[in-house]
Amino acid sequence: MKYAEDGIGEQYENIMDPIQTCQTLQEIVQRLQTEQSSLVERYEWLEAMINHVPDFIYAKDREGRFLFANRAIVLNNGFRTVEDLIGLTDFDIHPSEAARDIAAVERRVMEEGRPDLGIEEKRLTGEGWLMMSRVPLRDRSGKVIGIVGASRDISARKRDERLMKAQATLLQSVARGIELPDLLVQLKSLLEALLPTRRANVWLDAGLSLAARESEHEFAIPARDGTLHGLLVVGADTTDDAALLEFLTGVAQTIGIAIDRHRDAERIAFLAEHDALTGLPNRASLDRQLQALLGATSHLPCGVAVAFVDLDHFKLVNDSLGHAAGDELLKIVAQRITDELGPAGLVSRVGGDEFIVVLTPTPIEFDRRLDEIRAAIAVPLQLCGMELRVTSSIGFACSIEHGLTAAELFANADMALYRVKANGRNGVQLFSPALAEEGRHKLARIEELRRAIERDEFVLHYQPQRQMLTGKVIGVEALVRWQHPAKGLVAPGDFIPLAEETGLILAIGEMVLRKACSQARTWQDAGLSPIRIAVNMSARQFHEPALAGQVAAALAAARLDPQWLEIEVTESLIMQDVEGAIERMRELKELGITLSIDDFGTGYSSLSMLKRFPLSRLKIDRSFIADIPADPGDMAITSAILALAKLLGLEVVAEGVETADQADFLKQAGCDFLQGYLFSRPLPAQEMDMFLLGR
Repeated sequence: MKYAEDGIGEQYENIMDPIQTCQTLQEIVQRLQTEQSSLVERYEWLEAMINHVPDFIYAKDREGRFLFANRAIVLNNGFRTVEDLIGLTDFDIHPSEAARDIAAVERRVMEEGRPDLGIEEKRLTGEGWLMMSRVPLRDRSGKVIGIVGASRDISARKRDERLMKAQATLLQSVARGIELPDLLVQLKSLLEALLPTRRANVWLDAGLSLAARESEHEFAIPARDGTLHGLLVVGADTTDDAALLEFLTGVAQTIGIAIDRHRDAERIAFLAEHDALTGLPNRASLDRQLQALLGATSHLPCGVAVAFVDLDHFKLVNDSLGHAAGDELLKIVAQRITDELGPAGLVSRVGGDEFIVVLTPTPIEFDRRLDEIRAAIAVPLQLCGMELRVTSSIGFACSIEHGLTAAELFANADMALYRVKANGRNGVQLFSPALAEEGRHKLARIEELRRAIERDEFVLHYQPQRQMLTGKVIGVEALVRWQHPAKGLVAPGDFIPLAEETGLILAIGEMVLRKACSQARTWQDAGLSPIRIAVNMSARQFHEPALAGQVAAALAAARLDPQWLEIEVTESLIMQDVEGAIERMRELKELGITLSIDDFGTGYSSLSMLKRFPLSRLKIDRSFIADIPADPGDMAITSAILALAKLLGLEVVAEGVETADQADFLKQAGCDFLQGYLFSRPLPAQEMDMFLLGR
């Protein structure tokens, strides 16, 4: 304060101002130096960063001279440093045409002041593609003073797009069903376009043994079933990456799909004309070939022969050895027929175990050639470790005598085949007009039988079964008869075989079952003591899945207690399919009915099988009774059957008993029940009423 009062303070402040000013300047200088250093460092850092970017970045003035470029551009254009590039234009670096194109684009960007973004261009140096973007370079006032450009190498992406497009093209071709040879040609063109410097081959089947060389890639061509169709072999390169290898793997898989489809198509085309199991022509193919052959041989004196060949007892092979063995047998037979026939004819499998053979004219007679085919089929063979000899039945017709069309020849050959089977099989039969007449008669009988079912022309007769010890009637067997409006009463032997063959037996059998149950109930309602009524079951009816339901319905409709119904099945019937028969018999047994085996002793069932059947009775076949007591062998067999039945706890009925001597023997042998003309013939229902009342 004192200095101030004396004026000294003012002088001191004046002295201190320059010092303070110097200090301030020094600080400013230091700050500027620091900022400059920071800017330089920041610039160097920014430059380093830009130089490490793989994209191409540059700036040019309005005259197209380079103001800046990162290292990627410098090196790509063949320079060592950026200073070597500064001040140059594209005309100094690239061919004039390319430089003019670049200048035109950049001039438009600068003049219009609008960016040009995401443009794909081929590289001017080297192979590949770039994605270019160019924007105007402006000063602080917004004036355009040049251009900034950036580009990215998109060669890999463009290549991947080409790979994807190529694979899509292949897949579309496969989807369109292009033929395999055409697809392989297309593949070769695609690979040559994508990999022009590479060697590429597709090795199919035989090529699998060729190993790829060190400078090649190997790609498996897979099949649908897991095996290989072949290999795709492509030359290798150091630039190959995962994307290319993945593409080539996909190509190999696409080829595999195409081959699978090609073979499927071939298989479908083959199956349209051939039998899948044997490879023989099928019926449609044979029809066409035969029609052409008939036209070509119509002028020849002997024409052609058409034969139906049927294997005897083929079902037994299937049932005993299995369907696989049956299929193997069919293939063997097909080959034997083909080998024996040679080029002089045609052979076709038309289903099951039936073949059609067409014989063309030769000096050898048709029946002799067919005998040779039959002999070839019958040569012993090994199947499932068993030696078999398969016989065959053959019926044939000749075009000159028996028909000018395939349909006529087929029908007539089939008729001849039917005659061979009726005569015991294992033979050859030529068609004759008599067979045709017989066939027409058979058709008429079938139609007549069908009308008889519709008109309910069938009636039942009943044959009593008498108990040996008491002499009482304990049951009856229902036997069907045809009450023909013109022929009178027709015995079952005259129509049952035809009904079995045509399947009409199912309707007849169901009718017999219903009428028998109804009659049994009628007798009970009339005050007669209940008796068991036995109904024969045909093979066709017994194997029907709905059998148990039909029996139950018949019992319910008649209000008959199941214990009064007995179902008779033949021994030969159940031996056709033992396991199936046992199952069906159990279903019937559960209903509460009685089961018996008819014609016992003729079906060759073993004791071990017999004890498995849920039976109550055996019926000794009349063939064993007829010669008693004159035939000791029949007596011994009958005694053995009776002893066996006792061991198994079964009752025995002897049918066909006609003499007192037969009855005496059966009584001494321990037979339970007798049935036959000795006591009564089969009687109509009204007469049976009187018989039962008098018992």
